[in-house]
Amino acid sequence: MATCPRCRGHLTDTHRCPRSRLSVGAEIAFVGLFGGFAGLLVLAIVDPGGVATDMDLMAFAAGVLVMIGIHRLVRR
Repeated sequence: MATCPRCRGHLTDTHRCPRSRLSVGAEIAFVGLFGGFAGLLVLAIVDPGGVATDMDLMAFAAGVLVMIGIHRLVRR
């Protein structure tokens, strides 16, 4: 069986080379930052008076986790 010159995997009809770790990491980091800012936006909409001042980090972390989870679920 032939091998792929790029990744050295089996070259079949449905062969796709795996993506590099750097591109996967960059994609996850971008999605996480987007989710974090979306979490902060939701907090700003829900609490327009700014009463929950110590919830910024929690909203950012929740947004990161939710968006990365959704991205990984949809990506598969």
